[in-house]
Amino acid sequence: MEEMRPDSEQLLKRIQYEEKREQEKNRGKMKVFLGYAAGTGKTYAMLEAAHEAEKSGIDVVAGYIEPHNRPDTEALREGLEEIPPLMVDYKGIQLREFDLDAALKRRPQLLLVDELAHTNVRGCRNEKRYQDVMELLQAGISVYSTVNIQHLESLNDLVGSITGIQVRERIPDYVFDQADQVEVIDIEPDDLIRRMKEGKIYGESQAERALSNFFRREKLVALREIALRRTADRVSRMAEEERSLSDNQDYHTGEHILVCITAAPSSAKVIRTAARLADAFRGRLTGLVVETAKIREADEKTKAALRENMEIAKVLGARVVTVCGSDVASQIAQYARISNVSKIVLGRTNHLTIRPMYRSELLEKLTYLAPNIDVYIIPDMRQTKRYHPSQMEKRKKGDWRKTVLDLSLITAVMAAAAFLSLAFLKLGLSGTDQIILYLLGVLISSYIADRKIYSLYSALLSVVLYNFFCIEPLYSLKAYDRGDSVTFILLFFSGFFAAAMTRKLKQQNVESAKIAYRTGLLLENSQRLRRCRREKEVWALTAAQAGKLLNLSVLIYPVDKKGRLGTAMVFPRPGMSEEEFSVCLSTREKGVAQWTAANGHRAGASTHTLPDSLALYLPIQDEDQVKGVMGIYLEERRPIAEFEYNLLTAMLSEAAVKLKDTFPQE
Repeated sequence: MEEMRPDSEQLLKRIQYEEKREQEKNRGKMKVFLGYAAGTGKTYAMLEAAHEAEKSGIDVVAGYIEPHNRPDTEALREGLEEIPPLMVDYKGIQLREFDLDAALKRRPQLLLVDELAHTNVRGCRNEKRYQDVMELLQAGISVYSTVNIQHLESLNDLVGSITGIQVRERIPDYVFDQADQVEVIDIEPDDLIRRMKEGKIYGESQAERALSNFFRREKLVALREIALRRTADRVSRMAEEERSLSDNQDYHTGEHILVCITAAPSSAKVIRTAARLADAFRGRLTGLVVETAKIREADEKTKAALRENMEIAKVLGARVVTVCGSDVASQIAQYARISNVSKIVLGRTNHLTIRPMYRSELLEKLTYLAPNIDVYIIPDMRQTKRYHPSQMEKRKKGDWRKTVLDLSLITAVMAAAAFLSLAFLKLGLSGTDQIILYLLGVLISSYIADRKIYSLYSALLSVVLYNFFCIEPLYSLKAYDRGDSVTFILLFFSGFFAAAMTRKLKQQNVESAKIAYRTGLLLENSQRLRRCRREKEVWALTAAQAGKLLNLSVLIYPVDKKGRLGTAMVFPRPGMSEEEFSVCLSTREKGVAQWTAANGHRAGASTHTLPDSLALYLPIQDEDQVKGVMGIYLEERRPIAEFEYNLLTAMLSEAAVKLKDTFPQE
């Protein structure tokens, strides 16, 4: 009889599942009360469940309950122990916030935290309340919380198209999906409208506005359907996960969705659509940013929009990757082939453009280079201004010096070509030699300045100068020979084409040099790590390589096996003294580093956790524990570019592996 051996993929999944269950033994449990609109009774149901739990002998504390001013809800608060709200001063106004530290100190078995999608006031430890809840769960405290369906990140555009309202406060879908329990607080739309009219949800004036906008019956019916479908998807996913661990069925699709991220206004919608697609296919999601010369030269507003879209992709569970190149279609296709991508998702905005064929050219080239990969186009029907990364912001600020300098250099080069053409004329050389001379001037001009308008200017100037100095009658712009017109046209287009190619080659050389530099940095880091014989050498090398990559000041805290920070090692950037860098060694900054060591997540400047810090703190960790914490002083408060950040995390991971293999902690 043939021996039945278990499938290796299934065994791996079972092991990973058991490890996950083991890690979650000491973790708190989260129950989410989900509604499709305000007033469905989420907070009321949460308080009722809390009283039932208290009757069962569970230590229940109300961490934060939103003051809804609804008598029935307020009555249920009586008898529950409450943690006093944290009063935070914001622009001269005292605002109520959830006191996370007080809750961790009180440490009840069950904590009630209303409004999961709430954004905390600046000055709180975390930017979002769901991050507070994650800390509570990590500390072993179970949580009851509430949220409406429109606050889920992946549904933001869908809900916005129904209601006409863009919800600002959102939570990542994984927070909802990882909840141990989800209870849908369902109510008929007609009953909800009746409650609104009776004044049980909002005051009279606010209720009238809501009934004429958000609380229209057709909108409530659609939102209710979305809430029920999303909850059903969550249950279906959990069932599939359980079935995948059984002996009778192995579940595996192998789908890998690639979404292209840009700074365009429509990109957020494209990313959310791709996330829903990946969720439907139970596949992986990767966000790809193609860093072209235009992106690198773009204004700060464009770069900020790109960073925001990259953050949306990360929140939706995507792995964000940056590649460099001027040919967008080739870069997308090359990455897709190497990474076994099965589907590519692109966006298309609804605006007029002077290059209407560009979109079809990109699509055709992409399908030609990756014929076995499905390509999805997500249209954006909103009328928007044309997205085009540019340097308009710099020009508005009056940065004309470089423009004047470039134009002066181009004019000087073309003047030199004209002077040499006169010399050629006196020597009796042919007109062909003079034409080649002007073409050479155009090529040199394109090497000096790389904007398209400069190529046009130099090509046009070459025609004018050739006509003035080389065509009879000399020293005039007249030309009587019919063949001269053809010569002028050929000279202009030949010069413009040659200039464009020179400009493109120059950009490609810059990109190739950039990639080679970064690749060499990783290779150098790997080779030098192998030669390290002491732990301090590893820290010093890692800090030096990070500083070389980012040109920023760096500090490192070694972390012992108990998670305690050691003495900080400081590595200021060239030109900065240790005294100037000492602002990053304050008690407050060290507290942020300690939080990173304890939680294994980044924190500080440019993150959503303790963003008021001066430095960005990253854990240096292997699969078992945090070995150290790196602090990067962001003097200009700008986040690290994604490509550099990916390289940096790779270097930190390699350092952690070296420490684990060579210097194991006792």
